[in-house]
Amino acid sequence: MTESDEHTQKILDVVFDEKISEILAEMESSPKKCEFLTKKFQLSPNDLDEKLSFLIQHEFVGKTGSNYEAEYFVDSKKLAELMETAHNFENVDEGLAKMDSYLN
Repeated sequence: MTESDEHTQKILDVVFDEKISEILAEMESSPKKCEFLTKKFQLSPNDLDEKLSFLIQHEFVGKTGSNYEAEYFVDSKKLAELMETAHNFENVDEGLAKMDSYLN
């Protein structure tokens, strides 16, 4: 697995984390205020920031403002591109598994 594949897999792991995927789904249609998200998911602003920090760092999630006034939003285009890459990654992984079974 290349470094790029490992990076993609790590992002996918974060995106598909049960709690994070629920938060992303909530933000899918429009940006959401920190106050709304923290109440809905029973998190502190720091916990919310921590959960989304990796996706913010890689620009899948954006954040404006701070504390309860912060607003979070999803970069839907970038997330869709990731899903497309993930689909291709999955096919490569399946192909390698098949090839391995033939060789053994």
